Amino acid sequence: MVVETVYSGCALAFALVIALMVLRGRTSRTGVAIIACCAASAVWATATAMSGSIPAAALAVLDSIRLSAWLIFAVALLTAGGGDAERKRAYLIGAAAYCGLAIAIDLRGFIPGLGAGDLFAQMLVRIGFGVLGLLTVENLWRNTDLWRRWHVWPLCLALGLLYAYELFLFSDAFITQGQVDPGLALGRAIAAAFVVPLLALAMARNREWRVDIHVSRQVVLHTATLLASGCFLLAVAAVAVLLRGFGGDWGLVLQLAMLIGSIVVLTTVLSSGSYRRRLKFLISRNFFTHRYDYRVEWLKFIELISDSAGGEELQVRIIRALAEFVDSPAGVLWSAGSETGYRPTAGWRTRADRATALAADAVFLAGFRDGGWIQQCPPEPADGHWSFASPQAWLAVPLSHCQQLVGFVVLDHPRHLVTLDWEAFDLLRAAGRQAASYLAEEGSTRRLRDTELLTEYSKRFAFVVHDIKNLASQLGLIITNAQRHIDNPEFRRDMLSTVEDAVSRMNHLLNQLRAEDASAVRLANPAAIASVVAREFSIATEIDDDSGCCNVTIAPDRLRSALTHLVQNALDASPAGDPVVLRAHCRGRRFLIDVVDRGVGMDEAFIRNELFLPFRSTKSGGYGIGAFQTRELIRTAGGNLEVISQPGVGTTMRIVLPLAESREVAPSTAA
Repeated sequence: MVVETVYSGCALAFALVIALMVLRGRTSRTGVAIIACCAASAVWATATAMSGSIPAAALAVLDSIRLSAWLIFAVALLTAGGGDAERKRAYLIGAAAYCGLAIAIDLRGFIPGLGAGDLFAQMLVRIGFGVLGLLTVENLWRNTDLWRRWHVWPLCLALGLLYAYELFLFSDAFITQGQVDPGLALGRAIAAAFVVPLLALAMARNREWRVDIHVSRQVVLHTATLLASGCFLLAVAAVAVLLRGFGGDWGLVLQLAMLIGSIVVLTTVLSSGSYRRRLKFLISRNFFTHRYDYRVEWLKFIELISDSAGGEELQVRIIRALAEFVDSPAGVLWSAGSETGYRPTAGWRTRADRATALAADAVFLAGFRDGGWIQQCPPEPADGHWSFASPQAWLAVPLSHCQQLVGFVVLDHPRHLVTLDWEAFDLLRAAGRQAASYLAEEGSTRRLRDTELLTEYSKRFAFVVHDIKNLASQLGLIITNAQRHIDNPEFRRDMLSTVEDAVSRMNHLLNQLRAEDASAVRLANPAAIASVVAREFSIATEIDDDSGCCNVTIAPDRLRSALTHLVQNALDASPAGDPVVLRAHCRGRRFLIDVVDRGVGMDEAFIRNELFLPFRSTKSGGYGIGAFQTRELIRTAGGNLEVISQPGVGTTMRIVLPLAESREVAPSTAA
């Protein structure tokens, strides 16, 4: 009752798919092929559910027709894309021939006196269906473009499940029992039933069922591996049958031991990287015109040397990428120095002895022929040219950039025999040049970073020199006044205070030459700093009452330096007796500080083209850095320096700073 129910459900599922496709009306060729395959599966399931009234030979024939239909359908999809027409025709003819042979063997069941040999032949046919079906599904999946795999994976999974279970069921029957286990046989209907939803999903994702196919080395590699594995298992199965027949009481034990041992051996071999590499070289040499798939190899090379996620430095990644081409297990990169020739600077899976050196005029380096030749270490080097390398050294690949040998990579011998030809040398030569360009780019980036650091230091140094000039002028004024007022106690107290303040400011300026912590946030009270600067120069101030609680994100000494420069310039530009006013007030989320004078003013062309030009000064003895320094200090704090001027009227230099969140104000000399 269970068998009839399961197989009837399987037949009903396929019949439902057929009905849905027929009701849709017009159907493509692929749709017709799917209907035929579903019909064969439905008939087989129905006949198996009624096995009590249908001969076993007829069931076997229907089973072969079902498996043949799905196999030919998969092969047709595999050969649907562009490619060699003769090869596609050969695939189809081969699949059809095998299916015809399988049906012919099953038709022999109608002949009376079917022997055990014919039963074993039928089992081998089912095993063959499993192997060929899995091979076809794997080729279909691997030859489908990545962007198309989303469309075909349900079909591949459905057919893979179908043929994998056939291989499992009949391999078990062939090796262990000689007949199919009834319980396991029920799983065929379940596996077939699971095909239905996956097939429906595949039909929903594929309107035209067009799959672009190309034959790649990876596909041939996996196909050869799977085919060799299948032949190995079939041979093991045949030997196991003989052991069971002639082993007596120990026959079953020997059969199972051989089966488990063969699986262990096969798994060990397939997981061996050395085996896979040898098979890859064998296939490339015997089945393809070119040894390498250059597109795949080049993309893999670029990915290896560009990926820094693993924490390896660029030189190590270059060694590893070059070693992948020839299956080398280790290597060392030698880099050119300024005067010391070449030294090992990086090693992959081996130690780089940095104390070793190779002179720039060494005979070995001449063997690279200006970076266009790869050197291979002879089995017994007698000339001493390779004495600097390790005993395992095998190849030396030059790294040439702009006709300069920037370095070379010495690779060790692989663990198995690798024969190099012109293709291998050309690929290594091209990869070496590409790697050299990466090294040159990294060196240029490092030098540019160092230059930027030096430029930033030079800028800070120029700012400090300008501020020291102002302090020197202030101290010079004190010396001049001291000749007349040195006996005045009040003058001496004021002089001492001024000198102390100057020393403190010079210490701050020296600290600015150090590398700054960009994460450190310092706040300043701009109203308080403006008041200090106004008192220092004895100028008028207009500060709003509510601006005293406003803070801005800038170092207090920097803001004071900027204000000092603007006030000094305003005084220099103003006629004697004309006032200079310093205003400070909040406007929305910004704080404004205006330095207003009644001088000669500036036109727009001068403001735009010359005012902020470094090292361009209109004053005798000036450095031409003050205006540029002031604007840079304000911009670094996220603000700006605005110029409002009119010739003959005067100038307003406006500092605009964004208000900061309420925090504790950093102490400074300006407070």
